[in-house]
Amino acid sequence: MTKRDRRSDRADDVLLALRAGEAMSAADLVERTGLSRPTVISILNDLESSGWVVRGTSDGGGLGRPATVWSLGEDVGIVIGADILVDSMLLVAATFGGAILDVRSVRLGQHQRDARLDAVANAIEALRDVYRQKGPLLNLAISTTGIVNGEGRIVRSDLVPQWTGLDLGRVLSERLDVPASVDNDINLAAYGEFCQRRQRGRLDCDSDMLLVRMARGLNTGLVLNGQVHRGRTWNAGEISDVLDLHLDGEEVPDDDWIDRAALTTGSIAAVIAPDAIVMSGPTSSSVKVIRQVIARLMARRPLGSEAMNAEVEELGQAASVVGALNTALEAVTRKALGTEHPRPVALRGMAKIISEVEKGHHSVMTATHREGHTGDRMRVGVVGVGARSRLALNAELEGNDGVVTAVCEPHHLARKRVADRLGKDPDSITITPDVAGLIASGIDVAFVTSPDDTHAEVTCQLLEAGIPVYLEKPLAITMDSATKVLTTAYQTGTKLYVGHNMRHMNVVRSMRDLIRTGRIGEVKAIWCRHFVGSGGDFYFKDWHATQEHGTGLLLQKAAHDIDVMHWFADSHTTDVVGMGGLTLYDRITDRRDNSDQLMGDWYSLDNWPPLTQKGLNPVIDVEDISMVLMRMESGVFASYEQCHYTPDYWRNYTVIGTEGRIENFGDGEGGVIRLWNKRTYYNADGDETFPIIGDANGHGDADVLTVTEFLNFVRNGTRTDTSPLGAWYAVAAGIQATDSLRHGSTPRQVPVLDDEIVRYFNNNQVK
Repeated sequence: MTKRDRRSDRADDVLLALRAGEAMSAADLVERTGLSRPTVISILNDLESSGWVVRGTSDGGGLGRPATVWSLGEDVGIVIGADILVDSMLLVAATFGGAILDVRSVRLGQHQRDARLDAVANAIEALRDVYRQKGPLLNLAISTTGIVNGEGRIVRSDLVPQWTGLDLGRVLSERLDVPASVDNDINLAAYGEFCQRRQRGRLDCDSDMLLVRMARGLNTGLVLNGQVHRGRTWNAGEISDVLDLHLDGEEVPDDDWIDRAALTTGSIAAVIAPDAIVMSGPTSSSVKVIRQVIARLMARRPLGSEAMNAEVEELGQAASVVGALNTALEAVTRKALGTEHPRPVALRGMAKIISEVEKGHHSVMTATHREGHTGDRMRVGVVGVGARSRLALNAELEGNDGVVTAVCEPHHLARKRVADRLGKDPDSITITPDVAGLIASGIDVAFVTSPDDTHAEVTCQLLEAGIPVYLEKPLAITMDSATKVLTTAYQTGTKLYVGHNMRHMNVVRSMRDLIRTGRIGEVKAIWCRHFVGSGGDFYFKDWHATQEHGTGLLLQKAAHDIDVMHWFADSHTTDVVGMGGLTLYDRITDRRDNSDQLMGDWYSLDNWPPLTQKGLNPVIDVEDISMVLMRMESGVFASYEQCHYTPDYWRNYTVIGTEGRIENFGDGEGGVIRLWNKRTYYNADGDETFPIIGDANGHGDADVLTVTEFLNFVRNGTRTDTSPLGAWYAVAAGIQATDSLRHGSTPRQVPVLDDEIVRYFNNNQVK
């Protein structure tokens, strides 16, 4: 070993100690590393001159001179790890010290080569730009499907053939101006599982590990002497090329399949003799099969032979991105210090990755509906087979493991609506006119998508029967009924979820990320303008047009946006003033009863201009234009305006802080978020621009995410981004604002909930 090598390794020891996150004195570092004080001081000086560490002082509270302490620089930079599958990408940003900053899933709807590449690059850029104050993007590591050579070129991609031959590493490196590496997803999954065990002290840095993944064929990833083994043609472990063994998460393998899988795994292990064998499947339901294979593998071992360490995966679909993240951190350390084999960095905040993966939108399985017997799948009931009932079909997506088995629909066209809206054979499921019949059918969860005025009664009946509920917003249409829903959920302990899906829209999450990372300072004001271009079709041809069934459109429409503004501010409205009126649709005399139709039967962009609309509801007594001023508990001021006869349909948020402002232009794919944080005059382009990724067709993507989040919450108690408490605050503001605008625009206050209910829902519905 050369003198330089020894120096680099010692510097790595010092850096590793500081990466634990605490500021340390030279004496602390001497004790932690075992190096001499002069060596530690010399290394610290070098690291400081290179910008990796900074010095400060620590007042221990005693007499004398404050001690000098050292820590990682706050703006050293970040790394990003990404796992790209067929239809989705998982992104993770982490500090140089290994603290996970952000985790997000991105849907990849395009398979066309350039469009898909643009979507990937744009998503990485958007995540990078959110954390600019943390410093530059130091390294990017990518996991993807297919055979990838040592330079990051995709040699073969069976699942996305359009990417075969793409030099992904070079293209991303040039486009993002950052060192980038690309590797096969199974390789990096193996490395991720290895790093997880190494971090917990269960494997040494130079251990060997074999990963066996049973999905779309039997594939293996090899970690030998602590390093990924790729083989001469970068295809090591692709057993599926020569052996037809696959597990799709649906079928129950027979005994012959179990035996062949055990024999294959045992044969590989006999050659490699790894310290650990890790086995994984395509879904969480694969664990039973994996345990059977492990048991058969152990049974095949000769008497007296050494025990073989075989176990079930720990990270699941998070493994590849964890492997990528470790790869990126090691690459940065290698370049910074010149050490060939840097010490492993302990990742902090792994729960963020696991939580995102558990939501189910990043999966090796394709998002297709499944039919057939329910087996152990979750039985789903639907209340109200109307315009929003298709929401429940997301429960049948791969990984969600649900199946619609019953509906409650009192309308005389119930069977036709089941066929048309849900695509179900009416004879294949239970159809009942009342909630009692739905409960008696034996459902596990229920989706309530009936008219707004039924929400409270239906939901409370289900909660009292112990059936978890996904309740489409708004929570209810009166203060008493909204509070009754929360109280019933609290008293019964049955899980309640309210479908404020906009918390999962990219435009909202991206703007909130910019706020939370301090890009505009402390939030002081939020404005929302909602151009409801489809208002005539959506809200003035059926029950939505009446106060009797909906109170007003500040509940049906504004509840979404008020909830978003509350989320941006991390607060809720306490005082409101409303103003508005029925200014256009009352002038249209063409009216009819549309109760045998649904919105899709009459909706058309050709219904323009608004005064030419036909077939409006016989009764119209809700406002078509509304404005609300709000003051929140935190002191943030907000405003909301909606108009139901604009030519365009989108919403615009403006958030103003003490150090800048952000504003979105468009709220789906193709739109942008602009940030202003420098003093100027008119600057239409802003100082920075962030693309909006996803939600190209409205909130359909967000619907998938909310349903997945709901089902994970029911099964595992996973913490949710949506909140019934937030839903209550949103409708409370809307109800009070509606009362204000109908009574001379006089101020109103939002009532106060009981403390125990607030605590219950803030604690993820755990008493």
